Amino acid sequence: MTASVATEERFYRFAPLDRTGWLLGLGAAQCISLGAAILVAGFFLQAGAAAPFVLAPIILGAAFGFGSWEGRAVHQWAPVLVRHTAQRALGRHRWLAPIPLLTGTTADADVEPALPPFLADIELIDAGAVTWCPATRDHGVALVRDRHDRTVSASVPVQGREFSLIERADQERIVQQWGDALAGFCVERGSVVRARVTEWSAPAGVADNESFVAEHGADPVRSPARRAYDELLAEAGPMAVRHEALITVTVDPRRVRSRKGADDAEATASEVLLEELRLLTVRLEAAGLAVGAPLSVGQTAEVLRTRLDPRAAGRLTARSASLAQLAGVVSPYSSGPLATAAEWTEVRVDGSCHRAYWIAEWPRLDVGPNWLEPLLLHAGGVRTFAVHYEPVPPSRSQRRVDRDSTRLAADEEQRSRAGFRIGARHRRAQSAVLEREAELVAGYAELEYAGFVVVSASDSETLARSCAEYEQVAAQAGLELRALEGRHDLGLVCALPIGRGIARKRLA
Repeated sequence: MTASVATEERFYRFAPLDRTGWLLGLGAAQCISLGAAILVAGFFLQAGAAAPFVLAPIILGAAFGFGSWEGRAVHQWAPVLVRHTAQRALGRHRWLAPIPLLTGTTADADVEPALPPFLADIELIDAGAVTWCPATRDHGVALVRDRHDRTVSASVPVQGREFSLIERADQERIVQQWGDALAGFCVERGSVVRARVTEWSAPAGVADNESFVAEHGADPVRSPARRAYDELLAEAGPMAVRHEALITVTVDPRRVRSRKGADDAEATASEVLLEELRLLTVRLEAAGLAVGAPLSVGQTAEVLRTRLDPRAAGRLTARSASLAQLAGVVSPYSSGPLATAAEWTEVRVDGSCHRAYWIAEWPRLDVGPNWLEPLLLHAGGVRTFAVHYEPVPPSRSQRRVDRDSTRLAADEEQRSRAGFRIGARHRRAQSAVLEREAELVAGYAELEYAGFVVVSASDSETLARSCAEYEQVAAQAGLELRALEGRHDLGLVCALPIGRGIARKRLA
């Protein structure tokens, strides 16, 4: 994303997705499918086969490479269909947690919870208190260890300060400082591989207000003011929304140099992660954001439980919270679900249904700092908005700019020689590469990013209505949401405050 200044106000521009291919704009799958089809057709031709047998491979290869279904290419659907079909054939699309017997001799902290396949190998670890945050003395800091991806993550809650109500210049300043806070991860040989921002919203209701008024308010029969306030609560109830924003930092132990050898790599990675979390907290507070204490094990377990099954939030609130400050309402063993079912159009987790979207297109026109307000402030049910940032070292950024510039120039030359038209999308991509190079020369950092939206509801019918609303609201903000059909369980993982999600690219 690049910034451009028009008169006195600053606008922001998102670069288009890179769709340049290997040859004349054809991608790898298209070139391979056509090459294989021509090879098989040539083999049939040499063998003297009939014309239908010679043409069949070419037709199938062209259909695989250039055909489309529901706005996506056939070759993009192939791995999704294979995965979904294999899961259903093996019965792995449904999962049930084993119900343990309570013996009274084993503590919850000593037993790993049973987790569904898309959350397997996730472990919550208590790292103890940190000196730079006194609030962690009572509950410690939770580390999320991913044994599959070999990463360690931790999260901090963040709150904004009336961003929608402040002046335009102050909004631009906060956005710039937010970028500076993330740019702190873009260093050579950095240990942070990902920073994830998840913003979860759900109807809050006015139960607390009603309880307070019932206990301390006047008699509604005799007090007109009380009747007017009750009417106000009845009207404002559906509009009350609860927002929770978390920033999750992920460290790869393989990028951390241990002073005591390989056996101490994970302990050293935990120390590096906590230090990166401290530095991020300092940068966020300098940007004017209110940063809370890092999540404890109990708080992380509660977040995972409520985001996997939002219907559990009411039951957890009703529980006695006398020990919540020390241990949390949800124990680590109870953080996982009891049953999941991954279907083609949704994933069901306990009593909730989820539908995940990938943000395929960002705004194509210049936007202001508050362009996401229609989506973030929409009160249309339970949803999670997640953005993944992956820091890019400066040296790799320069190599990628050189590579992208050369590839675009070669693609333009090939198209010109073959007589193909050079479209506006190609020109826009070239302009975006030039802007990236200018920003790198000016000292700005580069981050790769991807966005996801997960909509949740209690049943499939309510989920369909909420999804239709959010698709429309996202379109008003300039976003194109593409449903992750057949992969909604993986999309749900991308909206959780853990380090797992998009597979990291190898260093270029």
